[in-house]
Amino acid sequence: MTSKLKVLIADDDGFVRDMLASILEAGGYEVRTAENGDDALEKYHYEPDIRLILSDMNMPKSDGLDLIRQLRRRQNDIPIIILTANSEIRTALDAIRSGADDYLLKDENIEDTLLISVENVMEKQRLRQENIRLLEELSQKNKALERLSFLDGLTGIANRRYFDKMMAQEWESAIRNSTPLSLLMIDIDFFKNFNDIYGHLHGDDCLRQVANALRNAVKNFGDSVFRYGGEEFAAILPGINADRAFSVAELMRVDVAGLNIPHANSNISEQITISVGVGTAIPSPQSVSSELISRVDQALYQAKREGRNRVNLFFNSGI
Repeated sequence: MTSKLKVLIADDDGFVRDMLASILEAGGYEVRTAENGDDALEKYHYEPDIRLILSDMNMPKSDGLDLIRQLRRRQNDIPIIILTANSEIRTALDAIRSGADDYLLKDENIEDTLLISVENVMEKQRLRQENIRLLEELSQKNKALERLSFLDGLTGIANRRYFDKMMAQEWESAIRNSTPLSLLMIDIDFFKNFNDIYGHLHGDDCLRQVANALRNAVKNFGDSVFRYGGEEFAAILPGINADRAFSVAELMRVDVAGLNIPHANSNISEQITISVGVGTAIPSPQSVSSELISRVDQALYQAKREGRNRVNLFFNSGI
């Protein structure tokens, strides 16, 4: 059984309250009554399932305008209809400007106009709430789409686009706070050879396993691993000094080797291995993040030149 919509009537005239209640109850509404604005606020506080307030404009202690303003200051959007015997347009405008949803004269037509006004106001409220719901739903979908746009479709980790965004954010944060920022660049050793002998499907599976191992190695630092491109990955470690960054990189190297992915076409190992370049900087306001990226890329290149399956560190606090 559908519950009746609950309406609160605030009016200092007992005869008017009874008349309005009779009209509304005949129209299928459940009614509560109050003698003034303060009384109405108290009743509404204890019965928050009240869905509409009908209030007289002129009441002792606290009038209709006071009631509207107090509710709207609390960011409460409950529909409010103001009722008054005052036919001046200025009174109606004051009510609407203060936040009332409609304005009715207490005259001989009230029995005909009241229910129409209530139905119209409640329909506007329903549409307003539906619009809010749709906007929230749209916002959630947009956020979900944005998250998807930042994910690498193959490995499920963040992509290069998200790396660029986070690198810029963390660089600015490090400048503001004068804190270190570490960057790791990771490359799978002889991955082209792996694809040549095992095929691209096995290559894709290898990338997924390596990505997962790298992500697990930095799980205490949040979602900080990115697929940088091809078989190359990156990790951003804000607030981490060079020694700790080197330790994280070494953990990555050991964990990937521990996957024991066969690589018969590697020149250095029987399993998949990685080389890692590491760099740490305490950036200055005049510096740019591309300087650190370039230095770490050089460190990665040096690790490859020195035989691969190793970590090479670059540190320069003055970047």
